[in-house]
Amino acid sequence: MIIIAKASHLTNSPRKVNLVAKSIVGLPAQRALEKLQFTFKRASLPVAKVLKQAIGNAVNNLKLNPQTLIVETAFATKGRVLKRGMMGGRSRYKPFERTASHLTINLKSVETKKSAVKLKTK
Repeated sequence: MIIIAKASHLTNSPRKVNLVAKSIVGLPAQRALEKLQFTFKRASLPVAKVLKQAIGNAVNNLKLNPQTLIVETAFATKGRVLKRGMMGGRSRYKPFERTASHLTINLKSVETKKSAVKLKTK
């Protein structure tokens, strides 16, 4: 079963968010939260927030155990672009873009071996 959580219009660029998001793929959800807590990147806070949201969705809506959740995929895509600029030398205009990002985290529920054995014996 796949659980999805999304966040739109994060103020961080997708390239920087992807660096943090790709580091937690394949980890158990609780361990991924611990890793994000000690990651010294600005994008680790919104990624942790969305991961907590995904865990909460699984626990409240689907009644799943948080210890059985694994981060299947995590990625950021390009969001809205704000066109900005500042004055440069000799009164010239230097344009730049502020790119936002959309973050998606997918969790999957995997039964542990102990619970699978209990189901087979019943």
